[in-house]
Amino acid sequence: MITMIIEIAGLFHLIHTPLLVIFPFIVQNFILDILYLIYFFSIMFSYTFINGECPISYMCKVIIDNKYIAGNNITHYPEMEYILQRQTIAYYFGIMTILYIATLFIVIFRTNMFSYFLFFTFGILSIYFIFIRNQGSVKRIYFVIVQEITKYILFFTICYLLVSFNNSHVDYIH
Repeated sequence: MITMIIEIAGLFHLIHTPLLVIFPFIVQNFILDILYLIYFFSIMFSYTFINGECPISYMCKVIIDNKYIAGNNITHYPEMEYILQRQTIAYYFGIMTILYIATLFIVIFRTNMFSYFLFFTFGILSIYFIFIRNQGSVKRIYFVIVQEITKYILFFTICYLLVSFNNSHVDYIH
C-alpha cells in the first residue's frame, strides 16, 4: 500500500512538473496568468516551511520514514525512483528549475505586472532556487536567512496578486 501511494505520487510529480512549465503557453489569459502566479508562488511558499523540500517528495519521505527531518536530503526524490533512474532525476529537476524560472519571468512580463515589487520577488525567488540547489555548500545560517526573507516576500506577493486578481476579475465581469 505504501509503495503504491509513493508510485502514484511519483506519477503525479512527473506530470505536474512539466505542466507548470507548459500550461502558460497553452492557455494565455490574464486572469489565468494571475491564478498561475498565485499557484506557483504558493507552491514556493510551501517550500519555505519545509527547508527547500518539494512538498510531494517530502510527503513521500515522511511516509517512508516518519522521523525524516525536512531539508536533510532535498536531492532525494523517492517517488521518482519508480519512474526514472536516480542520475536522470537530478538532471530532470535541474532542467525543470531553469524552465520554471524562465516561465515565471514570461508570465510576469505577459501580465504587464512587471512592477519593481514582482521583479524583486522574481529575483529573490531565483536566489532561493540557487540556495536550495546548493544547500550543502552554503552555511546553514545564510540559507535560513534567505529562506525567511523569501517566505515573507512570497507571502506579500501572493497577497498582492490576490488583490490584483480580485480587481481584474471584477473589471473582467463588468
